[in-house]
Amino acid sequence: MKQQITKHRNFILPKIFYIFTIIKYLFYILIIISFLIFIFLNFSSVFGASPDKDSKTIINGSKNFFAGKFVNLKSDYKNVSSFLESPKKSTTLMSLLFPSKDKNPITPLPTIQFQGNTLTKGKFVWLGHSTLLMNIDGLIVMTDPVFNRASPVPIFGKPFPYEHPINIDDLPRVDVVIISHDHYDHLDSKAIKDLSKTVDRFLVPLGIKAHLERWGVDKDRISELDWHDNEDYRNVKFTLTPAQHFSGRRLTNGNSTLWGSWVVSSERMKAYFSGDGGYSETFKELGDRYGPFDIAFIENGAYNADWSQVHMFPYETVQANIDLQSKVLFPIHWSKFDLSIHPWDEPIIRITKEADERNVNITTPMIGEVFDLTNLPKNSWWKALRK
Repeated sequence: MKQQITKHRNFILPKIFYIFTIIKYLFYILIIISFLIFIFLNFSSVFGASPDKDSKTIINGSKNFFAGKFVNLKSDYKNVSSFLESPKKSTTLMSLLFPSKDKNPITPLPTIQFQGNTLTKGKFVWLGHSTLLMNIDGLIVMTDPVFNRASPVPIFGKPFPYEHPINIDDLPRVDVVIISHDHYDHLDSKAIKDLSKTVDRFLVPLGIKAHLERWGVDKDRISELDWHDNEDYRNVKFTLTPAQHFSGRRLTNGNSTLWGSWVVSSERMKAYFSGDGGYSETFKELGDRYGPFDIAFIENGAYNADWSQVHMFPYETVQANIDLQSKVLFPIHWSKFDLSIHPWDEPIIRITKEADERNVNITTPMIGEVFDLTNLPKNSWWKALRK
C-alpha cells in the first residue's frame, strides 16, 4: 500500500510542479505585456500631448469649456427616425461579430492617379474620407490629413485598398492645413510628421496645438482657434465654427480638446468643411451667419442610431446642406475606413437618392479626381463594385 501511495505521489507531484511552472511563466508574460502596454499608452507619440500653460489659459477662458471639458451647444433637435432606420444596440454587436459580406469592398476601390500639378486655381480633389485639397486663389488648403491607419494600434483602422493609392509625396506643396478635431480618422500623427516641415500654417481647434508640436511642427506655425475665431492668410479667411461632436485620443482625456467645422472664404469662393458632427440647428445658424456657400463638404458615413447625436444620417446631411444655403453638396467621411455597421457604399447610395428627391445639387467625384464648380462630377462609380 505504501509503495502504491509513493508511486502515486511521485506521479502527481511532477505534474503539479509543471502546472505551477506554466502558471508562473504565464504570470511573467502577463507582467511583461502589461508593462509594454503601460509604456505604449504613456510614452507613444501617437497619443499627442497635453496643452502647455499658455494654451490652458486660453482654454480655461473659452465659453465652450465647462468643468474641465469642452461641451456642445445646446440643441432641441431630436433624431427620431434614425432609430427606425438603423439596428438597435444588440443587433450592432451581432453585426460587429458577424458582418455582412458587403460591409467592406471586396476589391480595391477605383480611383484616379492624382497629379499634383493639375490642382490649379479654383479646383478641388478628394483623397478619401475627410481629406481634401482645394486651391483657393492660388492657396493650397488641406483638410484633416489622414494617409495611414485610423487607430493608434497597428492591427486596427486599416484603410480600404485603392487602385491608385495617394501618398503625401504625390501632393503639391500644401500652404495651409485645417484640422476639425483630434480623432484618429481625422488627425494622423505620421502624416503630420511628414507635413511638419513643408506646410506654412496649421489651423486647429483649442488644445490640439500640443499634439502637433509633439509631432515636429514649430509652434509659430500653429494657430489655435475657438468657435467663431478666424485667421486671414494670404487673402483667404479661415473661421472655426461649431459642430456637435466630441474629442480625445486617449480613454482618459475625452473632450479635453475642441472640435469644429470650418468656413474657408476668399473674394471668389466660399466653402464649408463639416469635419464630424451630428445634425442640429447650428447648420441653419451658420448658413444665416456665413452663407451662402459655393460648396459644402459634409460628413456622410459611420452613422448608427446609437451615436446619432454625433454623426449624421444621409437625410440629415442633405438637410444640413440646405440649412447652410450651399449650392453644391459634396458628401465626405466614407469609402476609406470601416467605422460602423452599415455596408461601405450605403452612405452614398442613400444620399444620392435623398438629394435627388429634394432637388439638392450633389457631386460625386472619384477619389483623386480633380474638378471645379463649373464641371461637377456626377459619376456613380461605386455601382460597378456591386456587380
